[in-house]
This record gives sequence, structure tokens and C-alpha cells, in this order.
Amino acid sequence: MRTMRKATVATLGVCCLLIANIAYATPSQEEVFKSISDNMGEKSDSGNFLALLLAITAIAILFAVLSKRRQRVVLPKTLNHQGKLLKEVLKGTSLRPAEVRLLKSLAESQSLDNPLVMLLCPSMLEKALREKNGKFERKVATQLARKVGLIPARAK
Repeated sequence: MRTMRKATVATLGVCCLLIANIAYATPSQEEVFKSISDNMGEKSDSGNFLALLLAITAIAILFAVLSKRRQRVVLPKTLNHQGKLLKEVLKGTSLRPAEVRLLKSLAESQSLDNPLVMLLCPSMLEKALREKNGKFERKVATQLARKVGLIPARAK
């Protein structure tokens, strides 16, 4: 048993020495030049390089978009509904539905988008009433003109 152990240790020692000798072997000058020429002669795989470059570019663009998105200020949606505005303003006035219809028709005849212009600018209302000449109820127009202040109120 002892001789078997000695033989195994001796065999392993010899193997280690051979492997170490091969590992430390210095290549000859011809082998070095041949290795260099083989490596220089091979075509480099540019597909992998381009894929890596494309991936880096895509990640950079993604980071730029995300940073812009974080910097963006979310503004509330602006409301610009003329019908709602007209309704709210008319709640505060004492105009009757017939007078509102008259304002709307006068605004259309003057090519105005909103009848509130007639309330805010009495001169436009006066101009529209003069141009209309009896194509509406005189009583409603007179009441409207009094409310806006174009005609002085009747003395009682």
C-alpha cells in the first residue's frame, strides 16, 4: 500500500513538472509572427460592434425622453366653451329668454361669434338694432336697450 502511494505521488509530481514546463515554454519568433499575422488577417466582426453601438444609442435616447417627460409641467386643460360662458354671465343679468334670443340673432347679423359682445359693447348693440329695422319685436328690443342703458328708463 505504501509503495502504491509513493508511486502515485511520484507520478503526480512528474505530471506537474511537465505541465509547468509546457506552460512556461517561450514561443519562438516565428510562432509569434505567425500568431500576429493570423490575428491581423482575420476580419473583425463589425455586426456585434454595430449592435452594441445601436443599443447604447437607444438607451441614451430613452434616458433623454424620460428626463424630458419628468421636467414637463402638466397644465390643467383650459376651458373655452362659449355656451357655458354665456350661460354663466346671463345668470347674473336680468335678461329674459326672448332678450337672449334677440342678442344671439343680432350677434349673428353682425358676424360676431358671441352675443356677449353686444352686452359688453353697447355701441355694437345700438348699431345692430339700427340695422335690423323692425325684423324683430320692438317691445323686446326696447326692453333690452333699456336694460343695457341705451335708452333711459321711463319715469314713473
